[in-house]
Amino acid sequence: MITLYGTALSPHYAKVRIALIEKGVNYREEPTSPNQSEEFLERSPLGKIPCVEINGQPLAESGAIVEWLEDAYPTAALLPDSPLARAHVRELNGFIEYAVLEATRPLMGEWLWGHHTNDAQRATATDRIEKGLAAILRRARFSPWLAGEAFTLADVTAAAVLPLVALATQQVLGRDLVAELPDLVDYLERLGDRASVADTWAARDALFEALREGRLQLL
Repeated sequence: MITLYGTALSPHYAKVRIALIEKGVNYREEPTSPNQSEEFLERSPLGKIPCVEINGQPLAESGAIVEWLEDAYPTAALLPDSPLARAHVRELNGFIEYAVLEATRPLMGEWLWGHHTNDAQRATATDRIEKGLAAILRRARFSPWLAGEAFTLADVTAAAVLPLVALATQQVLGRDLVAELPDLVDYLERLGDRASVADTWAARDALFEALREGRLQLL
């Protein structure tokens, strides 16, 4: 049995959750906030989410978890067979995580936690996000998925990250930087039709609703 610790508000958690559903793996969720308790550090040495327990054995870091899933459950593969095609998927995945998501973090901090950003910081974030999204568009095939006909890890990560980028930029900048790119709008519609993605988005949206209503607090 796999136990998944974290919350669907985290894009890294959402990535692992979508991958688990795509793989058809039996798992259970244990809602957990990032923390530094000794008990949780045994599962996640940096106190971050997500982490998993695999038959009682802990594993942290979403990239490592998804790579383990790919090795342990090779059916419903999220990486192609050929080395170059696999590299292409990892390249796209890197653009999404390290260019777009990391660039958006200051805006997410302001939106979700009330952290202050000034005009210069917002301008820098906007420039970095736009460049990251442009990099994705330069490599994406949209036929119908990012890397081609097969739904891959790049799509899993895009489903976890791009909606949060859209929300954060709309809330903080007054501009939805994702919605300004028609190819990404159409692509997100296709993602939303996929069961694993729709289920994870619904779990995330339920948490956002609880936040708005004061029934949930972020730590």
